[in-house]
Amino acid sequence: MMPLWIAMVALSLFAAAFVLWPLWRYRSQSSQHSAVVAQEAQINIDANIALFHEHMADLDLALAEGRIDQQQHAQLKLEQERALLEDELVIKASQTKISTAVQTYILVVAAALTVALGIMVYFQLGSSRDAHIQQLQAEKIELDYQDLLSQRNPDPERARQLVKEIEQRVQQEPDHLQYWFLLARHQMELSEYDKAVNAYQRALSLDPGAGILMAELAQVMFLRNQNRMTAEIADLAQKALIAAPQNTTALGLAGIHAFQQKDFRAAVKYWQQAVDVLGVDAPASLALQSGIARAKQESANAGQPIASDSESATGPRINLSIRLGDSVSASPDQLVYVYARAWQGARMPLAITRIKVSDLPANVTLDESLSMSGMASLSQADQVEVVARISQDGSAVSKAGDWQVSAGPLDMHALPEETVLVIEHQLSE
Repeated sequence: MMPLWIAMVALSLFAAAFVLWPLWRYRSQSSQHSAVVAQEAQINIDANIALFHEHMADLDLALAEGRIDQQQHAQLKLEQERALLEDELVIKASQTKISTAVQTYILVVAAALTVALGIMVYFQLGSSRDAHIQQLQAEKIELDYQDLLSQRNPDPERARQLVKEIEQRVQQEPDHLQYWFLLARHQMELSEYDKAVNAYQRALSLDPGAGILMAELAQVMFLRNQNRMTAEIADLAQKALIAAPQNTTALGLAGIHAFQQKDFRAAVKYWQQAVDVLGVDAPASLALQSGIARAKQESANAGQPIASDSESATGPRINLSIRLGDSVSASPDQLVYVYARAWQGARMPLAITRIKVSDLPANVTLDESLSMSGMASLSQADQVEVVARISQDGSAVSKAGDWQVSAGPLDMHALPEETVLVIEHQLSE
């Protein structure tokens, strides 16, 4: 924050000097002239005129008495007139310098007021609070890192200070998504789970399709519930995976739910995907790999050994050819959700993936590796419907304005070699 203040003061001084220095020089050059008021100037002019008339009377008398001739009279009269005019010009010039000095003072005051007003407007409409929060965040990250290197627990007071600052800021900017997100994370760090849930919910209301928000909301709800899974948490984790299939938080929670439901195959699948994203050497992967080994052992004890990756790759495969219709208006970065779901029954996708509009036309294969749960997969369905949908806002939930195409029912026991999907229908509700 200090560099910002130094820069502001330096720029203010430079601006003031740029404007006032020429005025100051002019004022110093004119300081030898005494300031007179308008009334004094008029008195001096009147006195000079009276003196002029006295001199002219003397000249007229001298001419009448013959002391001077007509030529001398005219010459002396011209000199008196010039002297009167010069005196009047001098007096008026002095008065003008007084006005110029007054204008100088006005400009000085105006310059000072402009700088003060600029500072006030900056504090009201500028980003000083944002810069302060950013500095606190950077300092916290650095100091927490140093504490961890020294094998100390980070000081929670840093998080409390940030929470206090962000809480004040969101009162001024209630629709600032990033601040609600940061507030929720720091409240979760302080184990203030109720407050963190409220902050995540507020952030999610501002960006309903954000998979990371869904995943972290599910995580803090899980922690608030003392590490016990509920149907609400599991559903939120599944929605997060639809929006962000590689989110490791959601994958971890989905694996926990599957394990608690004794769906060990699905638990292994979710946790293995998380390990693949994190990397086998990541610290979080060690706990996941331990969970995978335990799930495999539990499944073997139940008489259902989990097949290797090569064996689990077998099963039904739905080959799709997807392209855009001529009437579709969509940007290249918009997401296209491609999934298969039961023809009749639950609407939860049995297999799902996503691509971008820029990838179209594209060939997509839906198989068991893209299933969301071992309890709901392609191999367990008799008939399915396949859907390709362009999301307007990135959300995995269909909304009015999305472009979509669907085909079905497809018989899972007699699948066509390829199913062509042309996206050309816009949803109205």
